[in-house]
Amino acid sequence: MYAVPASRIATESPPAGRGFPPRCGLLVVGHGTADEVGAAETARVAALVAAALPGVPVTLGFLEVIGPTIGDGLAHLAARGCHEVVATPLLLFEAGHAKRDVPEAIAGPAAARGMTVRLAGPLGCHPAIVRLSVARRQAAVPDDVPAERTALVMVGRGSSDPSAPGQLDAFTAATLDAGPAPARRLLGFVAAARPTVAEALAAAADPSPPGVRRIVVQPHLLFRGHVEEQVTAVVAAARSARPDVEWLQVPRLGPDPAVAEALIDRASEAIGATAESV
Repeated sequence: MYAVPASRIATESPPAGRGFPPRCGLLVVGHGTADEVGAAETARVAALVAAALPGVPVTLGFLEVIGPTIGDGLAHLAARGCHEVVATPLLLFEAGHAKRDVPEAIAGPAAARGMTVRLAGPLGCHPAIVRLSVARRQAAVPDDVPAERTALVMVGRGSSDPSAPGQLDAFTAATLDAGPAPARRLLGFVAAARPTVAEALAAAADPSPPGVRRIVVQPHLLFRGHVEEQVTAVVAAARSARPDVEWLQVPRLGPDPAVAEALIDRASEAIGATAESV
């Protein structure tokens, strides 16, 4: 089993600064992946967060698949003298992992160590994530085809949570606020929700008016992994079926400083909400 070396994800500095209370650490919660590149990208974001918070103990714990686990991360912070922890999930939306799985994974280890854990919200429509998504699309898509001849298919991982499609739709709309809207804007999901990616691509390529010439497929994913590979395979099949249409796939968000910025903001929001409730 692949595990991220602890030396790459933690800082040994004493707690201080950026609104963090004394003896409060930050736990970056990664989803977990068997893809070594994806795991390393997650660790890179945790390292960026640690570099931006030099007085706050920061470590990483994965929800599933690989280590260190969330329990390992809490143990590391406890060893650094942290009595309180802000857990910031590297999750794009409020769905099953954010609502149920992460809190459940935190509860037992935190209680065993007598730690208070504040759970921050997912990244959602944080402005830094919206800007990063727009930048990835602009870098991948030349401006030689007018918007009215373009379709955008935003792809989500998929969730059984009924609110997930609406969250992805709101995020997609936010990325289009500053520019011309494409002729068609569709959502597709890799698993657990409809339409599937293949269904969305087929709808985008429908030859009826307005006559789309270019289909931009943008997986709204943080890091490399099996989900991105699945999207790439479906796009390849669509390209083979409709070679008369130009197909462009936008890269994942990746371990960009914007992701670390958004995580820190979510942590600060959790701390502020706690302070206001006292």
